[in-house]
Amino acid sequence: MNWRDKIVTDWPNDLQKAHRCRTALQDLERALLDLAGLGHPLHVEEGYLPPPPPGWPRAMFHLTEPARSIHCQGDLDELGDGWYPTMEEARNAKGLQKQYERGGIFNRALPTMLTQTPQQIAAALEETMRLRDQQKKFVDDMRAKHRTGVVEGRIILSDEALHNGPEPGPDIPEPVERIGGRR
Repeated sequence: MNWRDKIVTDWPNDLQKAHRCRTALQDLERALLDLAGLGHPLHVEEGYLPPPPPGWPRAMFHLTEPARSIHCQGDLDELGDGWYPTMEEARNAKGLQKQYERGGIFNRALPTMLTQTPQQIAAALEETMRLRDQQKKFVDDMRAKHRTGVVEGRIILSDEALHNGPEPGPDIPEPVERIGGRR
């Protein structure tokens, strides 16, 4: 029994469905004959071909080779390493590979302290506070030195000495005449 007979005999108790199956098979034969008359000899085989899973076929990119259309995971496995869903991912992967070849982002010659003990942290804070106090003392000493009026052998008058004298007048010795013209 071929698959066409099996389709009809699948409905032994339902004559209406068996008739619809026969009619559909006749329509199929007629359509195939019409296509064969136009130069397209086709045939129908039994079996179910499931649709491809979502996401297939897809384009895969390589940094040095042209993009390819991949239809299943087996095809992707055949291509090997270096194939990515986008060109940006391929470039990023190549950059990371180059970076790992060089030894990472840091030079291996640099010493790196990954952890500090509580004593080391306290010592670093004390050193920072000591340096801040030194800087504050320096600034205060310089301010005091400038307030006394002696800087490198020169005498600087205080603000009071400058304001005890008469107020200076304008620098213009005589009034300026206005030249006649439009106003």
